[in-house]
Amino acid sequence: MVRAGISETVAMKVSGHRTASTLRRYNITSDEDLRAVAERMGKTLGKPEGARQETRAATVRAI
Repeated sequence: MVRAGISETVAMKVSGHRTASTLRRYNITSDEDLRAVAERMGKTLGKPEGARQETRAATVRAI
């Protein structure tokens, strides 16, 4: 829901999470999320489309 642009407070009501920290705990960042950001940043920085962009996946540690 957050990726779709729904505010955290509305997403919390829909999902039943009582705190923002619980909502964020389950909002896992995927490799596709990181690729999408890298692509958008490339366009923002004026890199030509199709230019090779390196992405690094972050390691997410379960709490």
